[in-house]
Parts: sequence; structure tokens; C-alpha cells
Amino acid sequence: MEGKVKWFSEEKGFGFITGHDGIDRYVGARDIKGATLPNNGSLVEFEHTEAAKGPKAINVQIKEKGEGIQNERVTCPSCNKTMIPRLYGNPPKESRCPFCGNVYKKFPLSTGELIILITFIVGLLIFFLLVIDRILN
Repeated sequence: MEGKVKWFSEEKGFGFITGHDGIDRYVGARDIKGATLPNNGSLVEFEHTEAAKGPKAINVQIKEKGEGIQNERVTCPSCNKTMIPRLYGNPPKESRCPFCGNVYKKFPLSTGELIILITFIVGLLIFFLLVIDRILN
């Protein structure tokens, strides 16, 4: 069968291959022929087998090395778990760790939000200046 490496970690020694049939299969470093390990996005040829935990790819041969599509996983600075941050807000205001719930990253205001905020502050400033002017006169 042929497929594409969905995710592979050299550090952990395993990953997943999505076959042209759309099924994700586990692959371990020992199941890859040759000295080179695949990148995310590599095109591979493999044999399908059923393992105790589900579909597995064996006798994996790299046909075309992938460009190493960026892994979305990061390490949470609070709990040190590897995770994919969850976005909160519409538009997103921040991302949080799904394990501990702590904020991973805050996003800046959009241009529209910034214009509204500045308009509000200027309006408030004008209001207070008018109030002060009435009190003094």
C-alpha cells in the first residue's frame, strides 16, 4: 500500500501513516526499512497488518522524503505536557493547555478591535473634559 506520514517523532520512535484508503496506521521506527526515518508528510510504501491495538504499518519504505510539515504540538510551560493548544474566543483571544487550563499564548487585538478601543478611549476623554469644563465654569 501507499500512504503519507501524518506524524512521526524521531525522539519517541513512532508515528502514524495515513494510507490512501484513509486509515491511520501506527508505525514504529523498527518497522521502517533503511537508516533514514521519515519526516511528517513523507510518501511511503508499506504493508498493512492488524496489531493488538489496531491497524499497523510494517516494512515501510520511504518513496519521497517529506518537507517536515510543522508539528502543532508544543510543551506547556505550566505542566510540561506535550499538547496542541486550544483556542478561546471568536476571534481567538488566547490559547490554553487542554490538560491544566493555563494560558499558553495571548493574541493581540485585531485592527478593528483596536480602532473601537481607541474610539472608546477618545470618547471617554472628551466626556471627562466636558464634565471638568462645566464644573470649572
